[in-house]
Amino acid sequence: MNEKLIVILNPKSGSSGDDFRAAIEKALQERGMEFEVRETTLEISGGQLAQEAIAEGATHLLACGGDGTVMSVVNGVGKTENPNSTDKNGADKSSNADKAYNEQAENPESRTRNPEPAEPHVTLSIIPGGTANLLATALKIPTDVEGAIATAVAGEDRVIDLGRCGEHLFALGVGIGLTERLVSQASTEQKEAIGRWAYALAMLKELGAQPHTFTLKRDDKKAHQKSGVAVVIANAGEIGGKMKFAPDALMDDGLIDVCILHRFYVRDVLSLLWSTLRGQVRVDRAVSFYQAHRVEIGSNPPLDLQIDGEVVDLTTPLVAEVVPRALRVRVPVTKSDDPDLPEPREEPKEEVAQRRGLMARARPIAAILLAGALLIGWRRARSKTRRR
Repeated sequence: MNEKLIVILNPKSGSSGDDFRAAIEKALQERGMEFEVRETTLEISGGQLAQEAIAEGATHLLACGGDGTVMSVVNGVGKTENPNSTDKNGADKSSNADKAYNEQAENPESRTRNPEPAEPHVTLSIIPGGTANLLATALKIPTDVEGAIATAVAGEDRVIDLGRCGEHLFALGVGIGLTERLVSQASTEQKEAIGRWAYALAMLKELGAQPHTFTLKRDDKKAHQKSGVAVVIANAGEIGGKMKFAPDALMDDGLIDVCILHRFYVRDVLSLLWSTLRGQVRVDRAVSFYQAHRVEIGSNPPLDLQIDGEVVDLTTPLVAEVVPRALRVRVPVTKSDDPDLPEPREEPKEEVAQRRGLMARARPIAAILLAGALLIGWRRARSKTRRR
């Protein structure tokens, strides 16, 4: 007998269209699955629905919608599976975590006595229905309904880490500075109209952004200052396909990665695009990389944050730390004879085709950035001429 799936669906996902629910139901019915659909509302979030379903005994949830819906469900599942991350009222227990961490720093041997985190028992599947679908892309989950449902039904489970920042859990990362503005300035209307190009337009507005002074403290190391326009605390390193902005980040290594972008001029953007496409971003001088279990970051002045592509009501200073093996997700199998499953994305020929496709898509973006930079430069020069 099949397990009953609880489908948590946002009926208003940005790019899903009116037939999103119908397509999901049809794909599940064709596979003989027993399921129940629960829709989010303005009052009831995906996280609340997830926690209610788990309390009722559900062991397999499908998060259907854009990144906001998916991450809300991730938080609901993660906080239920890892109760130490929040208290009974949902408030963050970072003060207790800080106390435990400080005790471990004073007595490193105590770390080895801590029990291993319990294996999560709830499986989360993702059916992408948004503009960016960042988590699905990072986990190599197909972005079409048929492929995503096939993965949910017959894929394999993977246990990944989550990060914690305040009362929020994150699967991808936290963005500070420029990376927050790229999210906040890309409006819902723009994303619905032009998709990911909305982020490219927001990027144009940030060319030449002035750097801030950040204070970074990793684990029990001394704090030090760095100049930069953006900081990303990453649990995953991919922003799409094979483009890795955090080359050493893995979702199951028990660490979080810190990436500092020091400047954001046209030459830096073009250099980053090129080095990222070639897998050589690690040696780019415009970026620095660090790894830790726990980080403290401050800035002057305080800066807003985005977490997993969603703007949140938090500012620096912040504390972020890894929550090891916190979430069980359903992903495509690496090799299978099941014809119902999509082909794995790790095939060498597909990697080559994907890399070429990314380079092809990068060319118009680079052209837009260059044109925007020339326009900005022309306007500044004209402004200086008028002042004289």
